[in-house]
Amino acid sequence: MIFKIIPLDDIFLEKVYEEAMEDLNSFYEINWKYNPPRLVIVDDRKTINLLKGKETENWVTGWSEGTNVYVLNRDNFEKESNHKYNPDSYSATIKHELSHSFYRILSNGNNNPRWLNEGMAIYTSGQDKFKKKPTEFSKFLEFYDHGGSGVYDEPDFFIEGLVKKFGKQKLLNFIKEQSKHKTKEEFERFFVEAYGFNLNYEEINKQGFLQ
Repeated sequence: MIFKIIPLDDIFLEKVYEEAMEDLNSFYEINWKYNPPRLVIVDDRKTINLLKGKETENWVTGWSEGTNVYVLNRDNFEKESNHKYNPDSYSATIKHELSHSFYRILSNGNNNPRWLNEGMAIYTSGQDKFKKKPTEFSKFLEFYDHGGSGVYDEPDFFIEGLVKKFGKQKLLNFIKEQSKHKTKEEFERFFVEAYGFNLNYEEINKQGFLQ
């Protein structure tokens, strides 16, 4: 499969990219200056499917691979996906995908648990402001080693709660260290050691993160 990529001169995208990189460098405390992520704009669903090597759901509008970030062209956003176009939410989508690249560095390439990975991307991109807060946590822990549309519903509010109650630095240190724990069981034991409560919905909801 052969693709042609050309540089794109777009003031809006350049501003979004620069501001997102500045914010993410600050949050993740990485200071990524050399060989930063490349933003690739993809025109349509057909090209997305060819790049990913499979048919994708129409909610898929971006993804991250290594230091490349792919996002659906905003000119075709509504035509080629089930999302409404809004400049602010589109900017947050770009920042979300860039956040995955930062997370990958922090976690030493460990993408699991998926809910933690996606929760960090949603939280750091500010996409939570476009969502309705749940009344209780009930469906994000299932997404440990696989994705799906449901993984985007709750974990960012859990991340927000961890940051507010225990601090950002503790979370960053946790993500760095949790990469050493390769199974779900090892990860859950390490979480209890770090945060002092079990990863089940009863214990999580007792923390009052959604109040």
